[in-house]
Amino acid sequence: AAIYSLKERSKQLIYRFWPDPEASLLAGILLGDEAGIPEAVQQAFNDTGTSHVIAISGFNITILAGLFSTIFGRVLGRKRRFLAAVLSGVMIALYTVLVGADAAVVRAALMGWLALLGRQLGSRQDGLNSLGLVAAAMALWDPNVLWEVGFQLSFMATLGLVLYAEPFSRAFIRAATRWLPEETTLRMAGPVGEYVLFTLAAQLMTLPVTIFYFRRLSFSALLANPLILPAQPAVMILGGLALLAGLILQPVGQVLAYAAWPFVAYTIRVVEWFARWRGGVLAMGQVALPWIGLFYLLVLLWTAAGKRMEG
Repeated sequence: AAIYSLKERSKQLIYRFWPDPEASLLAGILLGDEAGIPEAVQQAFNDTGTSHVIAISGFNITILAGLFSTIFGRVLGRKRRFLAAVLSGVMIALYTVLVGADAAVVRAALMGWLALLGRQLGSRQDGLNSLGLVAAAMALWDPNVLWEVGFQLSFMATLGLVLYAEPFSRAFIRAATRWLPEETTLRMAGPVGEYVLFTLAAQLMTLPVTIFYFRRLSFSALLANPLILPAQPAVMILGGLALLAGLILQPVGQVLAYAAWPFVAYTIRVVEWFARWRGGVLAMGQVALPWIGLFYLLVLLWTAAGKRMEG
């Protein structure tokens, strides 16, 4: 009851700090409440393949995990780092409940917990093992989760990042060094990977799921995502800080809200602009399930062949 009361108070502050549709978008990004987003804005995000920025995901959990671990680590010191990790996990659990604890959020939270625990134990996190363990635990708790669209999209996006983020980055470096100095290529690899290649890796694995359930193929997603993703850390961090400060001292929160507004407004305007592109989205009919299975089979064979060549 206390958590849901806090959520309602936070939602009221969001609509007090920002105008619509920026307030509705922030309510979705920070609190997982997408009900207030105008239908036209929601449709624009869907058509441009950018609706993932609204949903609570691993990005949000990663920022929170880093923030809490830093705070508790400095307060408690290195000798109590395990306690700091436990407290960070508790805060992530409370946030998970606060935003509704749907399948995608639970998946991200569990992987965040594993990352925190592995860091404190001095172990490297293996992406495939962690994703498989989390998915198995969630399916054991509730087998119906496997049929939830949100879980399928979240699982496939994470799988795409685990399998292809690093290979895509290496391929970019190899290709770019043919035309540019190595030092320049290495400097470019970070932002290009984070905002273009990683998105491409996630979209590769979620594409069949998107086509099967939503019957649309977005071409503008390849351009819209790289343009809005650099603004999302500022949206999350500045928006979150404004909300936290507002809960303590409202005038301070309002000042921080002014700093966050340009990034939120930029996100919406860019998405709406791409949504107006003619031919930016292709409406499709129902795709038979065997074709979806064939796509993933071919991707699996291609991935296995690439791993064998690297070995």
